[in-house]
Parts: sequence; structure tokens; C-alpha cells
Amino acid sequence: MKYDPSLKRHLASEDFEPHYIRADTTAFLEYLRGQNLRAHYLDEPDWSEVEITDVDRLLRPKLPRQLIQPILAALRHKQTLSIEYQPVMPDEIRVRIISPNHLVFADNRYHIHAYCHTIQKYRDLVLSRILSVEPAQEEWVSSAGSQEWHEHVTLRFRPNRELPTDVQETLLRGFQGSEKGILEICCRKTEAYYVNNKLLNAVDSHRGMPLWIKIEGSF
Repeated sequence: MKYDPSLKRHLASEDFEPHYIRADTTAFLEYLRGQNLRAHYLDEPDWSEVEITDVDRLLRPKLPRQLIQPILAALRHKQTLSIEYQPVMPDEIRVRIISPNHLVFADNRYHIHAYCHTIQKYRDLVLSRILSVEPAQEEWVSSAGSQEWHEHVTLRFRPNRELPTDVQETLLRGFQGSEKGILEICCRKTEAYYVNNKLLNAVDSHRGMPLWIKIEGSF
């Protein structure tokens, strides 16, 4: 490797030979995507050697700095916050005291898994629904008591058997543990909602049929 001062990064020299850390190609593509996101953040498009067009980024809601900075600070320093949260249901509580525990990315949105002091339960809160943030004085509560965060479950799905065989095979291709025509996903209990929502709402646009069927007895 040799350093290029004009690009402020190292480049492969003529005798460079790659030695892969992992053989997982999907993980490598995720790494390249991460490089592109970093390049976007730094506003340096040449920072990444392989450009990836991230269409999902165009659909993410904008998050104001004055809200996100104190949330990230509270995560780092284990502090509590008073937030105003945009309700969806009429009886939903608007103002909450929370202890932020984990940053989550699901459904192309950022969430925080937090302990809500107001209802004395753990909740996933969508960052784009937080309207205001202020410091709170309550003692911070960790996620140690969050059963749904620490408990893992196995979800099982199969392709819709009313779909053509080649479509069913395509749905399963590339997934680990799908040798018997069943897709098994082991995840945190908190993640199960997002996985179920993603797969069970997926529809074949040409036939108007669901792509996946949840196997009875699965979580």
C-alpha cells in the first residue's frame, strides 16, 4: 500500500495482493456500502473506490441536529431525557421520560430502544417522531431488564406455494438455513416485529399474492 496525499488515503501499490479478512461476500458489500455512506457524510465522493447508489437513503426522513445530538449524547453518557413524542393512537402518551439504551435501524428508519419511565416499560421509539428533547433528572435505567432485547426467537417462513416453483426457489436462494424450503431467522424478540412486518407484507406485484407464509407455531 502507498499513501496518496492528494486523496488523503492509501492506494494499492503495483505488487499489492489482497488477503481477505472474511469470505462472506455479503458482508464485504455491506462494508462497501458503509464506505459510501461515510463518503456521503464527509462530502468526499472519491473517498470510496467502488460507488454504490443507495436509493433507500433518498427515502429516509430528515432528522434535525438539535434533536439527534442530545439523544446520541444520552446514549453515550447513560443519561435520561424528557421527550415529546408524536402519537399515532389517540390514547398514546405524548410526553415521556426515557433512558436511551440502543440505537436501532429498521424499516429504513432509526429507532432507539429505551426504558420509558412514564409507563415503566421498554419501548422502541422512532427518532423521526420525536418532536423535542430536554435533559431529565431521573436515574438512567439500562436494558438489563429488557427481556425482549435479550431473548432470542426463531421465526420460520416458507414461500407461498401458490407461486410458481421458480419464484419460490428464487425467494429462498442465498438465505442460510433454507435447504428444506423453509426460511429460519434467529433474532432478538424486539427485532421479530420488523422481520414479520417486512416479510408478511411483501407481495408479488404481478400476481397480487403474498410472497411469504408464516409457519404455524413460529413466534
